Amino acid sequence: MMPAAPWTCSVFRGVDVSARKSMKDASKKQPSFSSVAIMGPGLLGGALALAVKVRMPHVHVRLWGRRPEPLEYALSIGAAHAVSTRVAEAVQGADLVVLATPVGVMPDIAAAMLPALKPGAVVTDVGSVKGCVHQSVGRALTRAGVAFIGSHPMAGSEKQGMEHASAELFQGATCILTNDEHVHEDVLLLLQRFWERAGCHCIRMQAAVHDSTVARISHIPHALSALCVHSALDGGDVELLGLVSAGGFRDTTRVSMGEPSMWAEILTENSPAVLERLDAALAQLGDVRKFLADGDKKSLAEWLKKAGESRAQALGL
Repeated sequence: MMPAAPWTCSVFRGVDVSARKSMKDASKKQPSFSSVAIMGPGLLGGALALAVKVRMPHVHVRLWGRRPEPLEYALSIGAAHAVSTRVAEAVQGADLVVLATPVGVMPDIAAAMLPALKPGAVVTDVGSVKGCVHQSVGRALTRAGVAFIGSHPMAGSEKQGMEHASAELFQGATCILTNDEHVHEDVLLLLQRFWERAGCHCIRMQAAVHDSTVARISHIPHALSALCVHSALDGGDVELLGLVSAGGFRDTTRVSMGEPSMWAEILTENSPAVLERLDAALAQLGDVRKFLADGDKKSLAEWLKKAGESRAQALGL
């Protein structure tokens, strides 16, 4: 592993366009990985394999999975050059290893692949929670002399599995890089360039800031989407309610269709940040209830107006 250097940009929020451009310009000067092993043939792992094949045709792609069926499918659609159900075989010789499994199994996979990693290999992940990954996988790999940098491409779908993967999934997506192990800037830029070639633009955060941020912008919206479904349909005539539902219900509740066990894991792994935002949401619901109980239309209108204005500001509308 290259010698560590202080990571001076602890948080990069993406509002400084000139800073983002300088990061991107610097990353263009970096060489590229020649081989990548993707551990997990699900939606994100499959989409990344396809994106590498399309956008980085010089890169050799290996894909690992527990079951042969999705691996055979990946080969049939040209998503990988080689596949394996054996961890050590999949990572052997790879310049970059991407953990695309559920966060809970990453430590075991990291331990299994460690003896087979080539000197100088870089390891990253695509988990939507970062603190626990750095505490388990990141620290263990760093002690073994392997460079680990967290990645979170903010892309996905309510549909899961290799069959729903697309090479375009990462196009225009933000990829958050977390470098809590203080890997050398040259290695960080090398990984950044990889994600840019896959279609992302990159920003940097510390793991704790990442987990707080995605709790706000991803995890709580998912939980509240499920709450909308329960609030609207529980105890009602579901068929009748479905007949009268319109775009508002469909748009608000679409993400509740995400795979339940995966999302239960995500919410649990990020529970401190999610609980904090749930408490804030409950307080606001209490305010709304009071507005309605008091007939305070003015305060209710102000609350709704502020929501619309905040959304427009956040999305640049």
